[in-house]
Amino acid sequence: MTNHKTPFHRPLIGAMTLLGAISLASLPAQARDLPEIQDDVFQVANSGAYPPFSYVDTAGNLIGFDVDIAEALAEKMGVEVNIQTSPWNGIVAALSGGRFDACICSMSVTEERERAVDFTDSYYGSGLSVWVQEGTDDVSSIDDFEGKRVGSTLGETGNQWATENADGKWRNQTFQGLPDMMNALTTGRIDVMIADDIPVYVALNEQDIAIKQVDVGELPSWPAAIAIQKNTPQLKEALNSALAEIKEDGTYQAIVDRWIGEGVEFN
Repeated sequence: MTNHKTPFHRPLIGAMTLLGAISLASLPAQARDLPEIQDDVFQVANSGAYPPFSYVDTAGNLIGFDVDIAEALAEKMGVEVNIQTSPWNGIVAALSGGRFDACICSMSVTEERERAVDFTDSYYGSGLSVWVQEGTDDVSSIDDFEGKRVGSTLGETGNQWATENADGKWRNQTFQGLPDMMNALTTGRIDVMIADDIPVYVALNEQDIAIKQVDVGELPSWPAAIAIQKNTPQLKEALNSALAEIKEDGTYQAIVDRWIGEGVEFN
């Protein structure tokens, strides 16, 4: 990472939610494919609470990497776009229920999600990482989590991993967002933090936070893609074509440079 400044240091809303838990309680609505969207507005969702990917700035504007990606794709597709926020732990149900046409929200592609929605081609990838306070020297493997308080963000794949692997060995604590969780780690309310790597790297690039990454061996990683309703083949094709275009013409890299860091290879 370079020291390219992003707006991560501004006051943030308190619920960072990437890779949310899926509620499949609602039945899928009739999906809107591309022709219906072209006659109306492309309705896009993200959490609005996951800097620098999507968040609300001090002026009340929804901004971030995913917001710029959504706007660039809509421009290539020739459609008007309306980008809205939605709580992460219900965002898949809202999509499959027809509230949105797509979630451009850094959603990781998992088997569970693929049962509820379709995905476009990936537009970047990230993986889980483990973090402890600076000066901590008793965590070097997953075995060292035993007896510790392990933090993760509610609804994220990190939370899923921590829950599935705890088996009574450690105590899981959940948080609504990365800022709250990092604060809990630095103040000693948790001993270990599990989070997606890129947002933490960006946070550390912008703020002086006394935490360090620990290599505990191989952890899961996933491609991030755009989630859409099932049975929308024309929309999927249009989004994939638009993604290819913005990568080819430099638009994608300009968005990466703005929000992630100049020169970072992110795709």
